[in-house]
Amino acid sequence: MPYDTTWRTGANEATTFETNQDLMIGGKTLLAGKYTLWTVPHPETWEVVFNKKMYGWGVNMKEQASREPAEDAVVTTVPVQTLPRELEQFTISVVDDTVPLLVLAWDQTKVEVPLR
Repeated sequence: MPYDTTWRTGANEATTFETNQDLMIGGKTLLAGKYTLWTVPHPETWEVVFNKKMYGWGVNMKEQASREPAEDAVVTTVPVQTLPRELEQFTISVVDDTVPLLVLAWDQTKVEVPLR
């Protein structure tokens, strides 16, 4: 996928993100609930989007993302980090650090979204 294009951020369908408590993400409140996760990669930053709507496949027949921006609950921009070596498989994880982080990593690229 090219830069500046919305990705469904998952294989075969948009990834579901669910939280049982309100979170602060990028200074905005994400209410407890279930969301789809979308990203818009740029060379030096990524927009990470938590969208209120559940989508069947996540892309249309032209392979364009099905995300409806009017349904976005929280959009935050995070810096791109370069990994020291390639990560072959796209990985989504939550790292329980001082501040829990939602980590998205693939190839030599990683982004971290603080979850407060």
